[in-house]
Amino acid sequence: MSGENSRIEKIKKSSRIALVVANVTKILVIVGAVACIVGGIAIYACRDSINEILASEIVNEAIQEKDMESLERFVGIKVVESGQAAQVLARKIIAGGIMLIGMAVVLHFVAKIFKGIQESYTPFRPEIIRNLKIPLALITVMELTSSLLTGLLIGIASWCVVNIFEYGCELQRQSDETL
Repeated sequence: MSGENSRIEKIKKSSRIALVVANVTKILVIVGAVACIVGGIAIYACRDSINEILASEIVNEAIQEKDMESLERFVGIKVVESGQAAQVLARKIIAGGIMLIGMAVVLHFVAKIFKGIQESYTPFRPEIIRNLKIPLALITVMELTSSLLTGLLIGIASWCVVNIFEYGCELQRQSDETL
C-alpha cells in the first residue's frame, strides 16, 4: 500500500506543477490574445495610411520584382497594390487573437483537470473526464480548421484517451464499491 501512496503523491505533485504551468501559460495566452485583437483593430483603423505606405514602397521599388519568388509573395504584392493589405493583415491578426482565446479556454480546462487530480485520490473521476472531453474537442476543432488529416488523427486519439479514462473511472467505481 505504501507504494501506491507514493505513486499517488507523485501524481499529485506533478499535477500541482502542471496546474501552475497551465495557469501561467493561460494568462500569457490571454494577454497575447488581447494584444492581437487590439493590434488588429488598430491596423484596421489605420488601414488607409498603412495601405498608402505599402503601395508607395512598391512604387519606390523597396519591394522589388526579384523578391517575388513564390506565389505567396506575388499574391502579397497584388494585395498591397489593390490597397487591401491592412484589411488582410488586420483580419489575420484578429483571427490569431481568436485562436489564442480558444487556447486559453483549453488551458482553463487543462488546469481544472490537474486541480481535480491534485485534490483527489484518483484521476479516474467523472468530473475529470468531463473536463478532459472539452479541451480535447476544442483542440480537435482548432486543428481541423488548419489540417483535416491531423485534426482527424487528433480526434481519434482523443476519443481513445477519453474511452480509456471512462474505463478507468468504471474500474475505480467498482474498486470503491468493493472496499
